[in-house]
Amino acid sequence: MGLSEEIINSFHLSGDIVPLSGGQNTSVRVSNAVLKPVDDIQHSEWLLNIIYNIIPQGYRVSKPIRSKYGTFVSRGWACTQYEVGKDVKGRIEEKLLVSKLFHRDLSSIDFGNFPHTDNPWSKGHRIAWQIDELPGELPRETQEIINKLLSRVSLKEHYKMQIVHSDLSGNILFDHVLSPLVIDFSPTIAPVEYAEAILVCDCIAWQGSNISEIDLLPDNELYKEMIIRAIIFRLSVSAIFSNGDYLKFFQEYQAFKSIIEYIK
Repeated sequence: MGLSEEIINSFHLSGDIVPLSGGQNTSVRVSNAVLKPVDDIQHSEWLLNIIYNIIPQGYRVSKPIRSKYGTFVSRGWACTQYEVGKDVKGRIEEKLLVSKLFHRDLSSIDFGNFPHTDNPWSKGHRIAWQIDELPGELPRETQEIINKLLSRVSLKEHYKMQIVHSDLSGNILFDHVLSPLVIDFSPTIAPVEYAEAILVCDCIAWQGSNISEIDLLPDNELYKEMIIRAIIFRLSVSAIFSNGDYLKFFQEYQAFKSIIEYIK
């Protein structure tokens, strides 16, 4: 459903609709709030309730705004407070610090009722954690690349699992005065080290950070495993979205190839 005056009013808002860039370019600003369409209402309600109850220290979050019906989602739209901040490439050390602070606050949250989702990103996580297999319709070359990476990891008996933000590299915004802002919470259940590995790998592959910055992560077997799983996640998502186009997938593989070679 498109954004209507009725939806805007349900969040006690009024004013001009101003499109915002970034993400999937679906968010808009109205007054001092941001509205964004959501696909999975149950998942969004669960997620926004977590953000609503967090008391951040050393970082900021955009607090959800309840509708007049008491829900966080009104007719397919969610609303959060507008917060200032700019996307900055790199700055991995600072982003890792924000990650630690944010995940510290998520560590006590019960994830037993984590809503199941079925989209390319959730599928990518399940492939990375050897829960799901690669789709059989993917090109043979694509399967060979990802299966080779999967052969480098094996599931251990014990991981410290919790809710993590699995897409932090471009979703920590900076301001000259205020604390960093965490946005677009993309949750999955995994070790914090996995989220950190995704953050660093994404900065190197997508934001031009130097390959040597992988050394900002501890040099041990756990982090090496998480780096491989992070790359499997990204390549699996790319493989799904490429819809059989191997050349399109191969471009994404090339972006992460230097990391794969660096940690051998």
